[in-house]
Amino acid sequence: MTVEIQISKSTTELTQSAAEAIAERLNQALSTNARARLVLTGGTLGIQILADLANLSLDLERLDVFWGDERFVGLDHPDRNEAQALEAWKELGKAKLFRFPAPNQDLESAALEMNSSVEREFGELDASGSVFDVLILGMGPDGHIASLFPGHSQPNTWIIAEKNSPKPPAERLSFSYQALNRADHVVFLASGESKAAAVSCALQDLECQLPAAQVQGLKTTTWFLDEEVSRGL
Repeated sequence: MTVEIQISKSTTELTQSAAEAIAERLNQALSTNARARLVLTGGTLGIQILADLANLSLDLERLDVFWGDERFVGLDHPDRNEAQALEAWKELGKAKLFRFPAPNQDLESAALEMNSSVEREFGELDASGSVFDVLILGMGPDGHIASLFPGHSQPNTWIIAEKNSPKPPAERLSFSYQALNRADHVVFLASGESKAAAVSCALQDLECQLPAAQVQGLKTTTWFLDEEVSRGL
């Protein structure tokens, strides 16, 4: 597994570079497989990159699209990652979308439902080998990824229920660390001085306990950073 760092002068350049790399990985996967699996993320950069991906040559009808996590709100709620993604990338609906459940049940029941669905799709969590071709992850200033936060314990399941997110909304569903580590290629997106310390920990401290340090691609891990973040390295 290789780790690469790419530094851009602006967030516009950052997301464009990342989108080109992601499209290349997906097209490589589609050259040898009938379908490819892409995991999207929310957040400012996670949504911004979708407009860049929309301008690239991707065969959406051959893509299976997941989200690394989801706010436990209605399907059309403006806080929902999926809703923001479909707004930013109008054509995304042509892909096969694997959606997190809507809040027509309690959070724990929704997590169990999604976990069963993913297990039917991929099999046992502890099996070896990749299930995702490309996984995109943003990162918060505290080093959190998806809805996996520092100091929060997680069960050994595909899907976890987060009841007390430090960022609203409090209730969320997320792929677990074990699940996120089943991707061939992991792409991290990070910009801004506030994230410099967390990025430095994840990349340079072998003992780093932040969530961002707990996920790596089976083949490659690439960090796309802006200059403000890179000054801390």
